[in-house]
Amino acid sequence: MYFSNEFLYDFKPVYEGILAAKSVKPECAIVEVIDEEPDGAGMFEPAGTLDVLEQIGDELNALTIYTDRPAYFHEFAETMYEKTGLVSLIVSKKRLGLAKNKEKNSSILLLDFEWNSALYEKQIALGKHYIPIHKKTWRTAENLDIAVPIGYNTVIVKRPKKKTGAPWQDRFEKAFYRS
Repeated sequence: MYFSNEFLYDFKPVYEGILAAKSVKPECAIVEVIDEEPDGAGMFEPAGTLDVLEQIGDELNALTIYTDRPAYFHEFAETMYEKTGLVSLIVSKKRLGLAKNKEKNSSILLLDFEWNSALYEKQIALGKHYIPIHKKTWRTAENLDIAVPIGYNTVIVKRPKKKTGAPWQDRFEKAFYRS
């Protein structure tokens, strides 16, 4: 089962929230992306893999794209190299299952944009933070925070801080900190 994802239009705050929730420093984050199927369920979706990468591209230090359509990402990779010096590694999806890491790296964020495939549970076992974009429902939590599925868990991504610098707190947090 797959779901459309309304949070792809403004993904940068979600990306930053995921990094904060997983205690990964942005400068240490390694982003891996599993591209969507070229003619799959998402072909009429207005925001896709490339749109998300263009939103967060300036923040990335390392990027690997697993895809069956490497030419689709060629212009993006060249533009990011000229603009920020980011070297994007574009690899066939067949190579995804071949990765054998002996040491777990908790700074790898794996964004899965596929619609119809199974969850990549082996990638979770390698210590990666696996985020299925279309395979689980993302829902708006209380006070417009976002509940993001990460592997088998759910992380609440908080809204940005107020202009005064104080973080947003829902009623449960306010009650907890008042006690």
